[in-house]
Amino acid sequence: MLKSLEHHEHAEHLAHGHGHGEAGHAPAPQSSGFLGSSGQRAALLVAVLAATLAITEQGAKHAEIRVQENSILAADAWSQFQGKSTRATLSKDVSDLIGTLAAATPEVMAQRAKVLEGLKQDRERYESDPKDGKGAVASRARAFEEEREHSLEQTHSYHNGAAGMELGIVMATASAITQSRMLIWGALAVGLIGGVFAILGLVAPEIGAV
Repeated sequence: MLKSLEHHEHAEHLAHGHGHGEAGHAPAPQSSGFLGSSGQRAALLVAVLAATLAITEQGAKHAEIRVQENSILAADAWSQFQGKSTRATLSKDVSDLIGTLAAATPEVMAQRAKVLEGLKQDRERYESDPKDGKGAVASRARAFEEEREHSLEQTHSYHNGAAGMELGIVMATASAITQSRMLIWGALAVGLIGGVFAILGLVAPEIGAV
């Protein structure tokens, strides 16, 4: 019986010591750090950059459409301006020609005066009508041109932003493979620069279009 008790005490001692050994030598759980492991951070950065890239490219497409639309509208307005200039010149030439005709009967003179007055009114309308005169048409054409240039600058700025985001995605993907902290920080920096260009495309495209 004593032998049995000794075996029992020995077994308890081994079990107790083995438990302490496992507790003393068990590997401590490794902290994954801020936002998980480097691979998780890279994947999250790629997702964010991909989403902002899609939005930026959509903005660039809309700006390109506005460039085309305003180019057409400006061309049409200048064609209208040229047409009014041609008609105004023709009206003036006809008035000068009628004015050189010899005097005839009072009825003919009255008819000639009526024609000259009509031609004069046409010239004034072509030149100074507030809606369709040459000045109004030229003003509309210049406004279309300014909007076209603004949209063109937006296109360049958006493209610059998209290029930065695409480079950031490439660098973030490479950092997930190589576990390089430098690459993921570089991807974040380049992606932020791309985001700045995208914002400039919306608020100040003349700065972002470099």
